[in-house]
Amino acid sequence: MPHNLKCLIIEDEPLAIKKISEYIRMFPSFSITGTIRDIEDPARFATDLRATDILFLDLVVSGGTIETLEEHIAEIPFLIVTSAISKRDYPSFVKERNHYALQKPISPEMFRECIAELFNMH
Repeated sequence: MPHNLKCLIIEDEPLAIKKISEYIRMFPSFSITGTIRDIEDPARFATDLRATDILFLDLVVSGGTIETLEEHIAEIPFLIVTSAISKRDYPSFVKERNHYALQKPISPEMFRECIAELFNMH
């Protein structure tokens, strides 16, 4: 697994933010660079997105539609969708790129399995 991977969380539910943050901390090579709770103005956090290795993305977030992030997240190496939405209802720009899915509610085991899959550690 690569070292010093920068993780950004886009999520507006406090409990989900707390849990995802706890799970990220289980991996010493990961660091949380920030949490975005409102996506109304993507330009405000575009620099953070460009510096992100792994994006944990909820598909339903305050302040706008997730489609406004399409161009901003296109270059992020790893996208992990953290949503209660069914995969078939993901926006096309998510379906069309390589991504991983963590269906809410997310357990520590689900999180570990996703990271293992992400880095082909099975």
